[in-house]
Parts: sequence; C-alpha cells; structure tokens
Amino acid sequence: MSDASRLEALALAGDLPGVLLDARRLAASAPGLHGRRRSGQGEAFWQYRDHRAEDGARLVDWRRSARGDRYFVREREREAAQTAWFWMDPDAGFNWSSDTARTTKLRRAQTMALALATLLNRGGERIGMLGRAPRTGPRAIDRLAHDFLTPQAEADPPSRACMIFFSDFYAPVETWRARLSAAAGAGASGALVMIADPAEEQFPFRGRTLFLEPGRSRSETLLGRAEAVREAYTARLETHRRAIRQAGSNFGFPALLHRTDHGAAPALALLTALVSERFA
Repeated sequence: MSDASRLEALALAGDLPGVLLDARRLAASAPGLHGRRRSGQGEAFWQYRDHRAEDGARLVDWRRSARGDRYFVREREREAAQTAWFWMDPDAGFNWSSDTARTTKLRRAQTMALALATLLNRGGERIGMLGRAPRTGPRAIDRLAHDFLTPQAEADPPSRACMIFFSDFYAPVETWRARLSAAAGAGASGALVMIADPAEEQFPFRGRTLFLEPGRSRSETLLGRAEAVREAYTARLETHRRAIRQAGSNFGFPALLHRTDHGAAPALALLTALVSERFA
C-alpha cells in the first residue's frame, strides 16, 4: 500500500466507529430481510403448504392432514447460505463531497453497504468484499468494515454470486460493460448503486470556476463562465447514466440512484428488495 493510501486508510479507520454506528441505525429502520428462509433440503421445519398433484402420496404429512379435509406437505428450510459480495469504487473522486458539512459519496456507500450487510447477516447469509474472504457470524460486519479500509482491487467474479457495486459510475461505459459482462459470464447478478453529490446533479457553478480533479493527477480545468456549459453537462451526464443503466439491465444488474443530500433509508429499502429478489 502506498503512503497516500495508508494515510487515507488511517483517516477512515479513525471514523470507522461512526460509520458502523450510522450503518446499524440505518439497518434498524429498514424493512426485514428474510435471508435463507426458503424451501429446500434442510432439516428445520419451515411451513406447511397445500398438497399438489405432482407431489404424490409420499410427501403428504398425514398427521397434519388428519386434522381436516385437506392434504398438506411439510416443507423444510433450505440451509445453504448464499453470499453477497460488495465492490467499492476505489477512485479518489468517489471519496468527495461538495460541502464539508455533508458526507462523502464513499462514506454514504459504506454506510449503505454495511447496513445491507447487517440485514443479510441476520438472515444467515454470508457477506464479503470482492477479493476477500466471505464473513459470517456476530463479528462479520466489523470485519467487513475493516476490509473496506483497503482500496478495492479488481478480482475475478465469484461463480453464481450476488454482487453489489457502489460507485458514482463515472468510469467509461466500456469499462463497466466489460466488468459486468465478466460477472454475468460467471453466473453472477446483483445491483448497481449510483451515489451522487448534489453538486454533480445540479451543477450550481457560475462565473470563473477552477475544477480540480481529486487524486494524484490533480489535473485542472478552468471555465470562464461555468453556467454556459450547464446544459451540455446535464445532457452528457444523462446520456452516460442511461448507458450505465442499460448495461446493468442487459447483464442482470438493475441500477438505483441515490444522492448524498437525501436520506439513505428509501434507497436501502429498494436495494434490500433487489437483493431479496436475487436470493429468492
């Protein structure tokens, strides 16, 4: 890890308790996620259901059926846990906010990811950062949070996995098509969580404005009248996002957009529904 990356990790580590607290509060207000409570080849009883013709007589639960005039089948709970893998955008521009009083895109992404991971962990599923070992049990959330301290590296997508990508998705569409195509080729699906700062949405800049690119390159762009490019910027952003959404749809990764000046609960509820559908 470079000196710059190490300093960024230490700074985040100092704020890690706050991120975890925010995530736990968010998870507490979220709708439940039932995890692995599905019919399957387990030992634990799950539910009774009506007998169907294709079930045959062997599956009838005669003790339960004797209480009435209907035949019932006793279903067991599937015990094989599934794994949700999280990908965090490592680009320096993702760890940015237009207002020092507002959370960065990265911190909001980490909060939402850890809240979702909390719900999944409660449901008996495994969780992991892509490229690291999956976690389960009472310490899984803390360990995942510490994994987030290390910049995300590219890794081969796990086979038939659920993958959740957190990013502002400003990388070229071709980059994302290749990444999602590789994931879909391995049988993975999941969701794209697009995190945006309000300044990126509204482009409120006027007059002579100097734009600095975050990160090591620190490239600069000076605009004499920033408001003159607002319409072109908005159109280009919309075109880019439309292409990202289409790529996600093509490869089994529906996208949702969340702004850091909005509450995270509605976005988490939608994300939870997407992941629940994937795990069904």
